[in-house]
Amino acid sequence: MAEEAGKEFYLCPNCYTAGEEPGPCPMCGHELLGCRPGDPDDPCRKPLIDTAGRVRSRAPRWWLEKRLPTLFEALKRI
Repeated sequence: MAEEAGKEFYLCPNCYTAGEEPGPCPMCGHELLGCRPGDPDDPCRKPLIDTAGRVRSRAPRWWLEKRLPTLFEALKRI
């Protein structure tokens, strides 16, 4: 099970269609992003929470880092 959790998959940043290989999305044509979400207890799967315990984004960290790196860095500084 841990091997499956660490497996890379590909996700369309536009319509969120998932795939097992890189390339264009079969639904909308955007390039699929490679994602490795980590094991179930990996902190990268949790939302971004500030030091006061407030949730800054409901999206998992791996998605923010991959899709919106500038926003991810800005949210970390708040």
